[in-house]
Amino acid sequence: MNKDDIQLIALAKQNPKEYAKLYTKYSDKVFNYFWYRTGHDKSLSEDLMQETFLRAFQHLKRFNSRGYSYLTYLITIAHNVLVDHYRKPKSMPFEAIEDIPFEITEDLARKSDAEVLWRAIQELPQSNRDKLLMKYQQDMSIKDIATATGTTENAVKLSLSRTRKKLKEHPYIKDITGFADKKRKQTQAKFLNT
Repeated sequence: MNKDDIQLIALAKQNPKEYAKLYTKYSDKVFNYFWYRTGHDKSLSEDLMQETFLRAFQHLKRFNSRGYSYLTYLITIAHNVLVDHYRKPKSMPFEAIEDIPFEITEDLARKSDAEVLWRAIQELPQSNRDKLLMKYQQDMSIKDIATATGTTENAVKLSLSRTRKKLKEHPYIKDITGFADKKRKQTQAKFLNT
């Protein structure tokens, strides 16, 4: 853990108002964690982010870094908040049912490579998508991802490798000009090359 975080946590333990500095430092990263996992639902992402920081604040007195960054601690809490959110039974108003698309009818040729890639990522199982986004969107280390998800480093590496392979073989990705063509590697997403 970096010295700045150690100082901020010590100050926040003495004076709860100082926790605002930790919130300011990490709120964007926690928000982005939810933003990409809720289908870009800003309101839900903000609610889940607030719940994450509330839980972290409530347990601040007992916080012990154990060698991990405070961001890793927050992402672990965020992961649990997200799991709890999706476990709760949801009710859907009848009007909303009519808005659910039953088929993908858009012409993928008109979509940008990023949109097509994002659609393929959204179809991944939640745990694989989480690890992939932690690695490439949050720039977390393998060790931090393992801690946040409660798995081993080897399991994270294997999961990322299989996920990248699955994305390369995805029909949406193969349809993108350059993703299946070895001559145009520069058009591939960075993580597909590792």
